[in-house]
Amino acid sequence: MDSTLTRFFRRAAALLALAASSALAANHDTTVGPISPGRFGVACSNIAQDASLVAPGASPSDYWEGRPTSDQPHYISDILASPAAAFQFDVQVPDVRRLYVGHAGEAVRFVALVCYPTSKTNTDPDYALPETGDVIPHMQPAGSAPDIISLVDYYAAFGQNVFAPTSARMPLPLVVYSHGLGGSPISSGYVQSMVQLAAQGYMVAAVFHGDPRFSRIRVEDLSQLVNVVANFDRLVEMIMIRPLSLKIMLDRLLADPGYANSVDTTRIAGFGASLGGTAMVGLAGGSFSTSLSGSSCDEPQHDPRIRVAFGYVPYGGQPFLPAFCSGQSGAKGVNIPFFAMSGTADTTAVLPVMQQAVENFSSSRFMDELIGGQHELRTEDAGDLFTWMITFYDAYLGIPFDPTAMARFIKMDQVTGGREDHMIVDVHVPFANTNGETTALEFYNTSLGHYFMAAGADEIAAIRGGSAGPGWELTGQSFKVWPSMPSDAAFSSVAPVCRFYGVPAGGPNSHFFTAQSGECDLVKRNGGWYYEGVGFYIRPVDSNGGCPAGYLSVERAYNNGAARNDSNHRFTTSESTFRQMGQQGWAMEGTVMCARP
Repeated sequence: MDSTLTRFFRRAAALLALAASSALAANHDTTVGPISPGRFGVACSNIAQDASLVAPGASPSDYWEGRPTSDQPHYISDILASPAAAFQFDVQVPDVRRLYVGHAGEAVRFVALVCYPTSKTNTDPDYALPETGDVIPHMQPAGSAPDIISLVDYYAAFGQNVFAPTSARMPLPLVVYSHGLGGSPISSGYVQSMVQLAAQGYMVAAVFHGDPRFSRIRVEDLSQLVNVVANFDRLVEMIMIRPLSLKIMLDRLLADPGYANSVDTTRIAGFGASLGGTAMVGLAGGSFSTSLSGSSCDEPQHDPRIRVAFGYVPYGGQPFLPAFCSGQSGAKGVNIPFFAMSGTADTTAVLPVMQQAVENFSSSRFMDELIGGQHELRTEDAGDLFTWMITFYDAYLGIPFDPTAMARFIKMDQVTGGREDHMIVDVHVPFANTNGETTALEFYNTSLGHYFMAAGADEIAAIRGGSAGPGWELTGQSFKVWPSMPSDAAFSSVAPVCRFYGVPAGGPNSHFFTAQSGECDLVKRNGGWYYEGVGFYIRPVDSNGGCPAGYLSVERAYNNGAARNDSNHRFTTSESTFRQMGQQGWAMEGTVMCARP
C-alpha cells in the first residue's frame, strides 16, 4: 500500500481517538444507596391454619413446602382453617407422560398467597404463622373481601389529590412470584420479601409449588450429576409444572371479583428465586431441557401477559446439563426484559451457566454479580435485591410517580450496604419507536471481523439478503436514531451523524460514524475516508462529554487496525460489551452519541 496513505490512516486513527478521549461518560457507572422502605401498609389473603390437622410427627412447614412424612403426602391445602377463604385453584396437567411422568392428565390442587397495599383504615389483625412466628400482616378474615388500597389513598400517599369516588380501586402493578426449590411463600425470607414488594406499591401473588409432590430432589442435589440423573424424569415434571401453575394462578386472579379490578394488566412483572427463576425464563418464552443429553428441548407454558421478569440466584442448570437446552439455545426465546442477580460463589445456580442463558435472551437483558454470594439471601443483601428489582420494574413498567426510574437504572452499577455487586451484562434493546424514530441495527462480519451499523430499512434488508457480501450477521444490539431531523421542538438538540467509508482500494473497507461536527470536519479535511453524507440523526454528547439524564451513552471502541490497514469501530450502548472490547485490545474511545432508550 502507498506509504503516504498508510501514514494518513495512522494519523487519522490517532486524531479520532484524541477527539473522543474526553467523552468517557458511561452507562451503569454509578453506585447508589439502598431503596427506602415502602410507603404503603400491607394486607394479605387468608392463609390461616388449623394445628389440629397437622399429622403426628409432621410440622406445619412440611405442609407449606409439600414435604411428606413417612411417605404420607402433605400440602398446605390439608391444614387450612378456612379453605373457602384461601386462594385455591386446580391445574389440569397436560396428558403428556413424557413430560409429566407422575401427574399426566390429572388435576392438581394449588394454593396461592396474595399480598397488596391496603388502606390506612384496615384494622384486620395480623396473623402469626405457626412454627416460625413470621407475620402475615392484616390477613383477610374469612367471609370478607380483600381490603385493597383505593385510588384516592394511593395518590394521597404521594401527596397528590385525585378526583374519584373513595371506593374506586387503584389499578396496581402485579408481581407473579415463584419461590425456590422446596420453599413456600410463607417460609422465612420469602414472606418478608412479598410484604416488602407490596409496601412498594405492588400486588404480589405467589404459588405454593409444593415441589416434593413431584420430585424429592433437594436444592443441594442439583449440583451433582448422579442426583440429577436419578431424579431426572421427576425433575422435568416439577420444572414444567411450575410455569403452568403460575399461569393458571394469574388466570384465576384476573377472574376473581376481589382482585381483578385492582390489577393493572399492562404492568405485570415476574419474580423467581432459584428454580423460580427457571420458571420465569419459561414464562418469558424460553424452552427447557427434557433429556439428559440436552438434545430434547420442550416449551413450557409461556405467558405474554408478563412484561418484565427478575431472577434472584436463578437456576440455569449445570455445565453437564444446561437447563435451557444444549448451549442454552432455548433461552433465545425469552422476549421480555429480564434481570438476573447471581452470586459468584454459588455452586448450585452457577453464575457462568446462567450468564450463558442471559446472553442468549433476545430482549433487554441484564445480569448483576454478587461478589462471594452463595445460594442464599442474607438479610444484609436484601437492600441490593430490592433496589435493583424495584428500579428495574419501575423503569420497564412505567410506574406512576417514578418518571426517573429508567434514568436511574441506566446509570446503576452497584448498591451499597450488602455484598459488593456489579453489572456484568447489560444489553438495552430499545423500546418501540416513537416521534419518528427508527432503529440502528448492528451487524458483524464473520470474515472481516468488522462491525457496522445500518439504520435504513432498505439497507438492512439488502445486507440481510447478501447484497453487501457474505458473512454479515445481526449481533442483537441496536439503538434508536432518527432517519431525518425530528420536527418536535423537544428534540432540537439532535444533530446529523456523518457517515464515512474507508474504500477497499487502499483503505480498510470499513465505515466510520460521528455526531461531532468538529470530528466530522477533521475526517473530511484529511481525506482517505470517503464522506457518504448523513447516516442518520441523533443527540450528540454535551459539552462535558456526557448524555442527559434518561439517555443511553453510545460508546465507541476502535480496533487499533490502522497499522494493518484494517480500521474498524464498534458503537454500543452496552457497558459490558464496551468493556469486553477493551479486554480484546480495542481502544475504548468513550461516549460519542446519546440515544433514547
